[in-house]
Amino acid sequence: MLLLKRYYITTKMEKLRKHIKESFFNPIFHFLPLLLFLVVNDFFGMNVAWKVSFSFALILLIYVYFVYNRIFTWHLIFTVIFICVSTITVIFTLLPQSLVSSQILDEIVVLSFLIVFVLFQKQIHKIVLRLMPNLIPMTNNFEELFRVIWAFLFVLLFYVASFLIVQFIGQNVEQYQQMLQYLYVGVLFFLSIYEILRVQIIRAKLIREEWWPIVNDQGKIIGSIQRLTSLNDEKKYMHPIVRVLIIDKGMILLQKRSNGSLIFRGLWDAAVSNHLNMGETIEKCVERTAKEQYSLSNFKYMYLANYAIEVEKEHHYAFLFVSCQENELKINTIFTEQLKWWTQQQIDENLNTGIFSDNFKVEYDLLKRSGLLETGKCECNCRLKEVIYQQSNDAKKE
Repeated sequence: MLLLKRYYITTKMEKLRKHIKESFFNPIFHFLPLLLFLVVNDFFGMNVAWKVSFSFALILLIYVYFVYNRIFTWHLIFTVIFICVSTITVIFTLLPQSLVSSQILDEIVVLSFLIVFVLFQKQIHKIVLRLMPNLIPMTNNFEELFRVIWAFLFVLLFYVASFLIVQFIGQNVEQYQQMLQYLYVGVLFFLSIYEILRVQIIRAKLIREEWWPIVNDQGKIIGSIQRLTSLNDEKKYMHPIVRVLIIDKGMILLQKRSNGSLIFRGLWDAAVSNHLNMGETIEKCVERTAKEQYSLSNFKYMYLANYAIEVEKEHHYAFLFVSCQENELKINTIFTEQLKWWTQQQIDENLNTGIFSDNFKVEYDLLKRSGLLETGKCECNCRLKEVIYQQSNDAKKE
């Protein structure tokens, strides 16, 4: 049964990575064909700029289709806009220019487009929500897009204004304009590299952060959410957790939760307990928790049962294990305030006094019904294993 609960970890992590990539789609991708058009046009002319930028836009469109399929429509819109802006620029170059140099005509067209985009930001946002109402990543991508638009708007505005000022001054015009041109291209290049690196760093941080799987009533993963987001959300999500009851001679070792615990503060609870992280197997979670809380290695345990329960801030889909580990336990005070062996009589006398966690109350009942507390001292790979498997088989027959 435990093997059926491994969650297809590799597939789920790939989905998480894809979700993060879609939620933080690099906005620079929308502008790269346009930036390439501007730069190539300044140095090699309109015909070369059109061919190079259009080819690059087509390659980028194919890439987005296969790698970011869910937001392909969003990127396609910007590809169409790029073609329209480039076409308008070509049309303007065919007209006689008297006041404005043809060297900055394409920058002026793009600058005008960015200003219009900023002025109608709210209306564009409404259109996006109407076209793609169920696409969660679009909210963040929309904010990221306008952050980049403002950056490019200021760069273009400074370049165009400086270029015109130098042109009207009339002294060493070509020299100063060439300097401005190189500075302008350098800033665009730096800004593009900065955005690429920035988004990659954000994605890497999100992958490293603690993400919890969201499961349904059958324990199947249906999504994922950041740990603090889940605990602070009004909606309660169901998360898989691991729990280990350590028993010996009819007694149970319990931990008193520290005041810094997210749940069950100050209550007595299972000695080993933790949430599964996204991409983590049940076994790895148990071993990680035993090491973090008590510096235990080679921790031996056996599966007992799984159950679902609603607690203060979430729902738990718990995988319950038992162990008779007798190694010396080094308490990590961040997680645990105190450890204590409890007899059945002590637990029964205090079960309804509010000093035990809700999870432990369920687990104590499961443990009593399993008969394990009456077996005395046990070895996880011998007697305990036989008893648990026998109990599991009896439960299936019933």
